[in-house]
Amino acid sequence: MKLFKFLIIFGIVLFPGIKGCNHTNKSNIVKLDCSSFSRFTKVPGTPNIKLVSSRCSNDYQFKKEVVKSALDVFVNEYSESFDVSESLVWENLRDLKIEVSIIPRTVHAAFDINGNFLEDQVAVNGLAFSQDHIWVEIKTSQIWSSALIHELVHVIIWRQNKVHGDPDHEGEKFSGWTQKHTKLIKRVNNILLEAEI
Repeated sequence: MKLFKFLIIFGIVLFPGIKGCNHTNKSNIVKLDCSSFSRFTKVPGTPNIKLVSSRCSNDYQFKKEVVKSALDVFVNEYSESFDVSESLVWENLRDLKIEVSIIPRTVHAAFDINGNFLEDQVAVNGLAFSQDHIWVEIKTSQIWSSALIHELVHVIIWRQNKVHGDPDHEGEKFSGWTQKHTKLIKRVNNILLEAEI
């Protein structure tokens, strides 16, 4: 027991910046019950961005205030990364419908991040149906572990080029997505992880 206490104290002194198990694992989701909670929720302080759950019962939704915080981080980081104003980034997200669910989905075909074409019941954790509608699976109680930020990048690319959201990501078939976008997603998700969002 003394050795265990020594190792803990030694670790804290030697590596003071390591958080270890200090995360509180706060939940950023709410269980949906349409009798007391609307399926459609406007995200406050945004240009008419709405949350919608895939199902009315036995499903969950991200808390709207937490989605707003995640969007604030995304908009700020996108603005700085691509040297555009935050107001332009918000405008590129105007009227977006963010559908969420704990129920997984599969598609008949999809591209991975490197542009490789995958077929035959591909499991996905996010989809960009159009420039106005995305779907995100709630995998844990935290937004950083979802595909929300990834799908927001698809929306912005789609609204900029008007034709598609670059479904093959860093592949060569479609244009728009760059390594800079992939790095942005990782950076934003790390910020959200540290903030327990």
